[in-house]
Amino acid sequence: MVLSRAMRFVDPPASCPTSCNDGDACTMNVLSGSAAMCNAVCTYPPITACVNGDGCCPMGCMYAADNDCPPPPPTTLDQRLVTVDVTTPAGVASGDSNWRIWALGSLGISPVYTVPFADCGTPVGYTTGSYAAPRARVARLDKDDKLVATYDLGVFIMRGLAAEGDGHWGALLWDYKGADSPMNQMVVRRYDKDANQMFSTALDNSNVGPTDFGIGESRLEFGAGKYSAYYHVHGTNMNYFAYGHEGDQLIHVAAATGAQTNGWTWGCSHSMSELLRFSPAAGITLPICATDCYPGTTGSNFSTDSIGGIYLNNNERKVRDFNAGCNGKVATELGSAAPAAAGWKLVFNGHQNAAVKGQNSYNTSTMNQDIGFVGIANDKTLGPIVWLTNTTGVNEANSSIARWQPSGDATEQYVVGWTSAPTGGTYYLGRVGASGNFLEGPLTIATAKWGRRDDPFRVHLNGDVVWAWFDSAGSTTLKFARLKSGGSAMCSML
Repeated sequence: MVLSRAMRFVDPPASCPTSCNDGDACTMNVLSGSAAMCNAVCTYPPITACVNGDGCCPMGCMYAADNDCPPPPPTTLDQRLVTVDVTTPAGVASGDSNWRIWALGSLGISPVYTVPFADCGTPVGYTTGSYAAPRARVARLDKDDKLVATYDLGVFIMRGLAAEGDGHWGALLWDYKGADSPMNQMVVRRYDKDANQMFSTALDNSNVGPTDFGIGESRLEFGAGKYSAYYHVHGTNMNYFAYGHEGDQLIHVAAATGAQTNGWTWGCSHSMSELLRFSPAAGITLPICATDCYPGTTGSNFSTDSIGGIYLNNNERKVRDFNAGCNGKVATELGSAAPAAAGWKLVFNGHQNAAVKGQNSYNTSTMNQDIGFVGIANDKTLGPIVWLTNTTGVNEANSSIARWQPSGDATEQYVVGWTSAPTGGTYYLGRVGASGNFLEGPLTIATAKWGRRDDPFRVHLNGDVVWAWFDSAGSTTLKFARLKSGGSAMCSML
């Protein structure tokens, strides 16, 4: 007997099912009958109501009544923005006190990493507990942004997350042994789709190590068959030229074998903030640093000679000089770098005036921070810097950028976001063209936030822009945001 899709009988073999699921978001999964008697009947009546957040756009529904439907091209960013709350098993850890603009400032919450997955779901990495008892964790969301699994990766601090196109993924885990300990070490671990560990590679710390994150941050990126890890380090070997100083390290780990190769042991110094993004168009992973001293400073009298800046690939190319003191103080922070149609687009906060040398060159009472945008070509040549804001007396920060390809609009464009203060304040979203010209906004956003210097925005398989955050340290509520592009994607069956 052939059964219709709407009614399927389940024979009672070794066990009797207690639930039904046909994998179709536009049907209801209804189980009738008795599990005890094993006469279970599954029915899958179609969904006809327009309901937000159920993953289905029934016939006749429009985006205004059902945000699972594609938004029409004129829909503004704030109307495309959808957020969900996800309950996690433990409270998120607090963030470090980190060098920001000319002073230390709290990052509030430990880093949160959002990574699109091949099945159209989204793993989100974060840390729970404290330095004394940390746990690195991953919350795995499905294509409808619902929690399907949580993974406990052990007694580590999560410092990066990246994914491959076939369902494998990697985590950059900080093996923390104590404050400023030379035994602190970064570990790259690769996992299959179900979080079964494939390899664990402890990254070289014979001369330098990630002793703390009171300076800089850490990034993990996958591209061209390898995981690349880029992070702040401290000179720990007394026989090494940089003993006792602060720099950054770049190491690549082959996805197939776990073998590591050195990019460099000592890059920008002091390395105050770092980014790392793979561009498919360029075929390379690009490290970017903001430094308070080298490679730009040439004199030895830091009180008058110090200069900082933003640099590509260690010292290959300078984006711009910025006031700095070679003492942790610098007048810029990196925000985010997005893979572009060609190369990358970079956003950052910095002081617009031409840089001046010396440790007394920046005055936080009379000078401010604006958001800058610059294009970087495949060969790393630079376009002009475009200042997206010009707000006297306001210190904008926490910028991010992602490519934006809304359905029905072929214009090359990008979503940008930033905050009105380093600690948050007002959150803004806008759209800019390939040259940094505004196409929309900036719009004030009241329904979503993002972390401080988290590089949060990521493009999903269907073109949506997604990110995640927690409102406060200790919170068990993961917030997940999605800017709906109206696009579609082929989701892998992992």
